[in-house]
Amino acid sequence: MDINQPICDFGLHSGEPYCKLPASFLNWMVATGHAKQALAKDELTRRHNAVCDSRMKSKVQ
Repeated sequence: MDINQPICDFGLHSGEPYCKLPASFLNWMVATGHAKQALAKDELTRRHNAVCDSRMKSKVQ
């Protein structure tokens, strides 16, 4: 795990890195305008990009 990975510091998922949080929780943070929604958006974007990159690589092969 990346030592610089942000860690959730509230609620049910307190102590868990954002990369391990359920997408539903991250989406809830964004939808409710949570104070740390930027971290949630960043993680959702990272996951989206990982899927897109994976699909592009499979098309090239």
